[in-house]
Amino acid sequence: MGTGSKTKGLFRYCTEHACKRWRERPFRRCAQNAPLFAHCKPYGTAEPTVAVLERPATTGGLPLALLAVSLIWVGPILACGSFQPRPTPTREPPTAVSAVETPIPEQPTPTSPSTPDPIPTETPSPLPTPTVVVRNPLTIGEQARITVIGGLNMREQPTVRSENITLVAQDKRIMVLEGPVSADGYIWWRVDDNQGNVGWVAGGQGEESWISSQVGVARPVDRSPIVGDQVVVSLNGELTVRALPGIGSAVVARAATNETFTVVAGPQAADGYFWYQIRSDDGQLEGWAADGREGERWLSPLE
Repeated sequence: MGTGSKTKGLFRYCTEHACKRWRERPFRRCAQNAPLFAHCKPYGTAEPTVAVLERPATTGGLPLALLAVSLIWVGPILACGSFQPRPTPTREPPTAVSAVETPIPEQPTPTSPSTPDPIPTETPSPLPTPTVVVRNPLTIGEQARITVIGGLNMREQPTVRSENITLVAQDKRIMVLEGPVSADGYIWWRVDDNQGNVGWVAGGQGEESWISSQVGVARPVDRSPIVGDQVVVSLNGELTVRALPGIGSAVVARAATNETFTVVAGPQAADGYFWYQIRSDDGQLEGWAADGREGERWLSPLE
């Protein structure tokens, strides 16, 4: 075989061998060798007839050997062409899947509990004020007289449980302000005792009357005198009248029982007594006299 035939055979063998290896192990391809195998045919297909130009043999063995080595390396490049880079798979970014919104059930609107219609309350009609039947009625705004023995307690309210204000003496004259009111089994009247005390006194119980509308003439009253009162000597005997308050003072005169005077001053406490300055109706006698002692009244106001 000549040099040309050896070269052709060697080229074909290298070409087929290189292409076969490229097909079997593609993962060993690299970018710089890719152009060598760009035009490789599938293994086992018929190779096209390659026209090989016969060159005249050059003299000398060295140039032919270099040519053969060059063909060994250049042949696969010429036969297979260039490597095509394997496309790098592009990882698509994950598509955000919209979360399926769970429908929130509609909450029922809270409704305030229905307020029941108020039950109409029957307003009790005020009971009519019972008419108090009084055997001896008093007249509002006029004078009356206490007739019960021992006098009457004056209270803040028309009830025996109310606070006591004072004792209104027997035969005392009073001014009627209000009444009558029935409570605790008594008939009550609101009165003024003409001495600055105002309150309720019981006018009677049942058919018994303790206050009289018949004032009549002035009567002695069992109470302490006040300035301006007309008093009567109620002592059985003579009442000593002195120049000054006190039993050591000079005696001015002695007043007889039922003799009347007018209180002009007092009281003054001295020697265990309360003293009042009195003056006679004609003005001839004036001095200080004791009004009494416990349980006994010597000067009694007239009402």
